[in-house]
Amino acid sequence: MLNKKESYAIIDKVLSYCNYYTMATLISHEEGLTRFANSEIHQNVFKSNNTLEITIHDGKKQSKNSTNILDDESLKELVRKTEQNLRFMPEGEYEIPKVTAPAEITNEEYDAELESAFGIPGRASLIKSCIESLDDDYTASGAFSLNKMVFAMGNNSGIKRFCRLDNVSFNTVITHKNGPSGYAEYATDKSADMDVTKLFNSAYSKAKAALNPESLEPGSYTVILEPLAVGDLLSYMSYCGFSAKSVDIGISFLAGKKGQQVFGENISIYDDHTDGNTFSLPFDFEGYERRKLNIIDQGVAKELAYDVRTALKEGVDTTGHGLGEASTGGFPINLIMKNGAKSLEDIIKETDNAILVTRFHYMNVVDPKKALFTALTRDGLYMVKNGQISHAVKNMRFTESMLNAFNKVTEVSKDRTKVPGFFGVSYVPALKIDDFHFTGKTE
Repeated sequence: MLNKKESYAIIDKVLSYCNYYTMATLISHEEGLTRFANSEIHQNVFKSNNTLEITIHDGKKQSKNSTNILDDESLKELVRKTEQNLRFMPEGEYEIPKVTAPAEITNEEYDAELESAFGIPGRASLIKSCIESLDDDYTASGAFSLNKMVFAMGNNSGIKRFCRLDNVSFNTVITHKNGPSGYAEYATDKSADMDVTKLFNSAYSKAKAALNPESLEPGSYTVILEPLAVGDLLSYMSYCGFSAKSVDIGISFLAGKKGQQVFGENISIYDDHTDGNTFSLPFDFEGYERRKLNIIDQGVAKELAYDVRTALKEGVDTTGHGLGEASTGGFPINLIMKNGAKSLEDIIKETDNAILVTRFHYMNVVDPKKALFTALTRDGLYMVKNGQISHAVKNMRFTESMLNAFNKVTEVSKDRTKVPGFFGVSYVPALKIDDFHFTGKTE
């Protein structure tokens, strides 16, 4: 695992070989992964890799290349090939400006206890004790990983960037011999937050409650979406709607709606890398400082994520959300949804008739301009009657516009949790939504 001094030394060395303006990005990654299936640990692997990518600019031309061989000759060859490729590259629309400020951005804070708590022995011991708690009719599968990551950047204008992001993630599916299942998943960069036994028992309880599911006809229902389900919807809304590029090309459901009421007043969504409930990467993959975005404020469309190219096109400053790929544009990776006043338990108790959804599976975008998504429910779908979970329901398919759903949110839970996103984690509550459309069922 490379530290800051080592990372900067490699970046400085490759930049010393460059004849053009160059941005160098170094990613150092170690992962320890333990997988289990059929209630047995079947795989324990460790991988380590250091990857250096350089992007060389010559006017409106850009050439990009990478290597994971970091000796002097390999770095020289990387530069030579990348510079040679410039002659074959077409000119882009803009000349990308040099990143010159701030001179350095760093985040070296990480939880050293992650290694001692969730190294190989720790992961194996926790999985073993959880599996031993199962009745004979149930089996457990899942994955448990410890990730150590360093992101470092520099250019030949003198800027330096460094961030250490260590985290641990756990997921499990508990399955009854007849098929019903329950699921739990969590990721965090704080060792004290990871309670594997609690997560496992939650999935186990869901699997037990999922026995003897009844069929329900497609139609419009009130739903209570647990945070994993909400996180899926938020990730896909971000993917097709929260980028300035997606608005510019006309595929975003927020196109032409800045300053307008698009969701209910109880919906506020923002992106903030300084919030301790997300993984804090304080700069983007273009080297710019990441800033907070107020995306949806009490239902009103406010701000969008910019990369440098979209910012140049519109004559504004980048928000520091570039992924380093022109095709992607800006992308928020520290999404947070504002919470409400009631616990999820109280929301359920106050509900006469609703479907409780654990999570979604295989989500797809049907129409990005309408934020129309479709997916199947999975690993825990239940009917709520008179304030309590009455019985399990067979999995169903929803097809719904988020412009409809997020205008019909009647409750937002007080408690929030970290859920996996496309990058890192989002921090979201549970939601109760009226008039949510299910369009298919399973038998």
